[in-house]
Amino acid sequence: MTVVQLPTARAARVAAVAALAANVLIVLTGALVRLTGSGLGCPTWPRCTDDSFVTTPEMGAHGVVEFGNRVLGVVVGLVVLVLVVVVARHRERPRGALALAVGALVGVGVQGLVGGLSVRQELAPEVVAAHFLVSMVLVAALTVLVDLLGGAVGRPPRWVLALPVALAAVLVLGTLVTGSGPHAGDEDARRLGLDAAALTSAHAAAVLLLLALQAVAVARLRNRAAVALLALTLLQGAIGAAQGALALPVPLVAAHVVVAALVVAATTRVVVRA
Repeated sequence: MTVVQLPTARAARVAAVAALAANVLIVLTGALVRLTGSGLGCPTWPRCTDDSFVTTPEMGAHGVVEFGNRVLGVVVGLVVLVLVVVVARHRERPRGALALAVGALVGVGVQGLVGGLSVRQELAPEVVAAHFLVSMVLVAALTVLVDLLGGAVGRPPRWVLALPVALAAVLVLGTLVTGSGPHAGDEDARRLGLDAAALTSAHAAAVLLLLALQAVAVARLRNRAAVALLALTLLQGAIGAAQGALALPVPLVAAHVVVAALVVAATTRVVVRA
């Protein structure tokens, strides 16, 4: 008689880490789509062109970049689907773990629809901003799941919740700066038309507030998670300052986007472990 082994807590946590890594990776490729001007490399959705689901030679390098991001989106969905199956079969899963996994799968589906809408709306900056922010929510949710499966989630003190609130303000202001800046994803894409300099100053002020709150967290929590978050945010601030001084070079802007996702994960970890 064959005995079917059910997933262990370790297997479930590995699946959650893989899903988190996949969602951070697609943040990078999504940024590269915009930064290389490939946002409309596939000018329609769900097809790449009116006649083809895949990119064609006529679409050139931009088509390859945009279609590659779409393919990765499917891979991310499959990774999260595997996560749901593994967590569902884990009999000793913590309460709420399956709901988080299913929620992440739904979120990936929503993310695909928002991405398609951004193409349909010719990279409207409001939709592109929503596309990024949904990714940040997914990163946060999967970070909670990783720690939940590792038994590291507790009930944080109320003051710690100021960290994600301040971070949300930083992220929203960051999308407004991006929506008013030069990297639109296509040279003909509409911009928000807001004062980019004023928004950049507001974004920087929000970052300083976030750093102050993180310094308080380091002093009060005295754990590695808080220290790591502060160090990561200082790095992010340095990247942001450098990209502004150097007229937004693509490598630095891409790094800024990826580190933003890492800051979201690190902030979430501080909150759940406080």
